[in-house]
Amino acid sequence: MTAAPEATIGAAITRGTDTLRRAGSPTPRLDAEVLLAHLAGRDRTWLLAHTDDSPPDPDAYQALLARRATGEPVAYIRGFKEWRSLRIRTDPRALIPRPETELLAEAAIAEIVHRLTRDDAAIVAWEVATGSGAVAVALALRFREALALGRLRLIASDLSPDAIELAAENLAAHGVERLVDLALADLLEPAGSALPRPDVVVANLPYVATEEVEARRGSLGFEPSIALDGGPDGLALLRPMLAGLASRAAASATAFLEIGLEQADGIRSLAPAGTSVTIVPDLAGLDRVVRVDL
Repeated sequence: MTAAPEATIGAAITRGTDTLRRAGSPTPRLDAEVLLAHLAGRDRTWLLAHTDDSPPDPDAYQALLARRATGEPVAYIRGFKEWRSLRIRTDPRALIPRPETELLAEAAIAEIVHRLTRDDAAIVAWEVATGSGAVAVALALRFREALALGRLRLIASDLSPDAIELAAENLAAHGVERLVDLALADLLEPAGSALPRPDVVVANLPYVATEEVEARRGSLGFEPSIALDGGPDGLALLRPMLAGLASRAAASATAFLEIGLEQADGIRSLAPAGTSVTIVPDLAGLDRVVRVDL
């Protein structure tokens, strides 16, 4: 006997979609499916293949929908974000990893590969503002052998103790905690003293303008302001980062910085004299990553 329409997974998805659409979710159907799949302990593919089955715990599903209806990010509700085929633990201690940051990781990986194959010199790579540690995890997994052999040293730092704690949890969850040095630091401040000068710098610094952060739209109302607020023009932290590169990084270092829309010209004007600046666009053709070669 077929379950009543209101008691099926398909009906639950439909009701959930309607609830989230009325609440203003930009992706109501996707959110409704992801949350129900999470509750069922399954993936969306399984869920959509079993729309006539009885849904799991309707009350618990309604509670998840209610949280999403307030604007709380799905990644915080589930407790993780799928990023570069990795499951990254997420909560309000740090920014949720974005798809666009995959380009930043890919650019850094390509540069490290180039340096490792160019000669036998040891390399220091440093991720500034590591947040959840997503990029550090990706780099550690990609270069596990080079790190173990001492060809590469990987440092991940953040100004937030909470973020460092979350990054440590993600590194441990992926089995690479012994391969990364975590540091509580303001930009590259300890480079050249407590820590070595990096050859490769990777940074996804806050670059959202204060006005937009204070508007608290969507997930910005739940993510930590310290990880988002880049000052009036979004460049408040990128300025000292660029100004300090020549004195804090190694000679012939390369830095990769994620930027926001229409910030490329500002970054070019802030780059240290004598450096080479290259803008790396994303798949949509939007300026996304700046490469600065000393």
